[in-house]
Amino acid sequence: MMSRGRLILGVSCAIALSLAGCASSGKVRVSSAKRCAAHGGTYDATAKSCSYKATSVSAAQSCQDEGGYYDPNADFCELGGS
Repeated sequence: MMSRGRLILGVSCAIALSLAGCASSGKVRVSSAKRCAAHGGTYDATAKSCSYKATSVSAAQSCQDEGGYYDPNADFCELGGS
């Protein structure tokens, strides 16, 4: 099973790549609170930390939560596009 850190890194990279085509400089800035919420966490602005519940999320559910299409045969999540 994929660790939470690798999952977050993968989703963050996918989001950045999907948005990069829209950004003129190729850079994307996402607030820490939005990133935390997008991954099911609760952001504490005072502590600048994100707390996650201790549950597992399937690859399909994680993908669908990001608005993507999950292909179980190829085991990938397709984000963006029309």
